[in-house]
Amino acid sequence: MKIAFTWDYELFFGEKSGTVQQCMIQPTKDLLDIAERHQAKFTFFPDAGYLLHAKKQEDASTDLKMVVEQIKAWDRMGHETGLHIHPHWEDVVYENKEWKHNTSRYKLSDFKEADVDSIIHRYFQEVQQLISSPINSFRAGGWCVQPFSNLRAAFLSLGISTDSSVFYGGKNTNAPYNYDFTNAPNSSSWSFDKDILIENNNGNFLELPITSLRYSPLFFWRLFLLGRWNPIRHKPIGNGVPTSGGGSKKVLLSRYNTFCLSADGYFISQLEHAVKQAKKEKKRHLVVIGHPKACTLYSLEKLDLFMSKHKDEIEFVSLNQLK
Repeated sequence: MKIAFTWDYELFFGEKSGTVQQCMIQPTKDLLDIAERHQAKFTFFPDAGYLLHAKKQEDASTDLKMVVEQIKAWDRMGHETGLHIHPHWEDVVYENKEWKHNTSRYKLSDFKEADVDSIIHRYFQEVQQLISSPINSFRAGGWCVQPFSNLRAAFLSLGISTDSSVFYGGKNTNAPYNYDFTNAPNSSSWSFDKDILIENNNGNFLELPITSLRYSPLFFWRLFLLGRWNPIRHKPIGNGVPTSGGGSKKVLLSRYNTFCLSADGYFISQLEHAVKQAKKEKKRHLVVIGHPKACTLYSLEKLDLFMSKHKDEIEFVSLNQLK
């Protein structure tokens, strides 16, 4: 079996974006140390909008330099870099050394077609110039990859052939999000063309979906209680505030919910269950999503232990190595 750990490398987009040092640099350094220890390859999706817009702010130059150096470092180490777009950076304001995020245009579908093409090309070039390997994978900010037809032409022109934004059964129409994967194929991968949810063996693109899981209310009770009882181990290393719209605590604590298989915080506790389920279903690989900003001391420790335990039976690979 193969497992691809994929990391969305970014700040927070709520009322407080957090610092580059705590949200990106330090937790990613810890992740790279773990990868090196276990000879694993990760896929990183750096927030291209941050790179582009931080260049315009003199006060952000020190932070930007650290981020650029880290991206170049993981590229030299052989990790994959994909394109990650949060287009709301087009409306960002920088005040008193802090980013003020306006998420009224949070997804590419909130922009005109010509603007979408411009954003994709500009953001792509901003990341590609930093790395030696060609970018061919994409993850939409906030999983908002629909409608894919708006992205198709730009991806073809840039050589982006793989998406990893979908997770089976996922749905969120609470603003600023808008995605619906309830009709996605229940498969580890599929080819597609204009519609990301319709298999097309002659399609130009490959979907490597994030593995999905059903989470019980009990899981979220434990998650919230652990955060209160032992915040040192279970509080995110990142020091920002998440975007609103992710779902209410009442819903999470009262019914089953479908979410991604994640390496964030207490979510990493479900990895063993996911592996057992995958073996039972004879799946050849899993794709795990994570965010350095959401790593905790607990999740980093569990990731290290998981890799050590399974290193002889599982390959820890980049998305490109799943094709």
